[in-house]
Amino acid sequence: MVLAEEKRRVRREMGALRREAGLTREGALLEVLARRLEADADIRVLGIYQPIRSEPDAGAVFAKWCGASPARSLALPWCLNRDASEMEYRLWLPGEALRPDAAGIPAPAGAQVVPDALVIPCLGWSRTRKRLGYGGGYFDRYIARLAASGSRPRLIGVAYRICEVEESLFEAHDLPLDEIVTDEGVF
Repeated sequence: MVLAEEKRRVRREMGALRREAGLTREGALLEVLARRLEADADIRVLGIYQPIRSEPDAGAVFAKWCGASPARSLALPWCLNRDASEMEYRLWLPGEALRPDAAGIPAPAGAQVVPDALVIPCLGWSRTRKRLGYGGGYFDRYIARLAASGSRPRLIGVAYRICEVEESLFEAHDLPLDEIVTDEGVF
């Protein structure tokens, strides 16, 4: 119970830090993300996110990445049930209309796909590349389901450098991402 309370406190702190950092550091973060994505020729389908709360708005970076090659595609989450506890990714073209999914969240109606890489927003992050999210476990369940089926996309976290958190917040079941892209570089 103490760890859960600590996580709630840290989530509030990281939310405030992320809002503050976004005012002056979002451009730097997006530049590092753009360079990182261009450096990986193996990514053909990129699972992205639509920003909520104070998440960095990387829409222009994603659109430019996708438009640089006809072999590249973007995919957004589609919730399969009302409580958004299960999701999949569906193909999406920038500017394409979205419609409510089972949870009422605007999402693409494109074909289901398993991305080669997922860009996942982080509220906080650790040096061992563990991600602190909002606590709903949506990405964790999706990644676990893929792993159980033998699929493993590259996991790219996006966070501000200032939002680094202590390793003690994480538990044994918290798996690391492959990398964390920040406004000060890639960890």
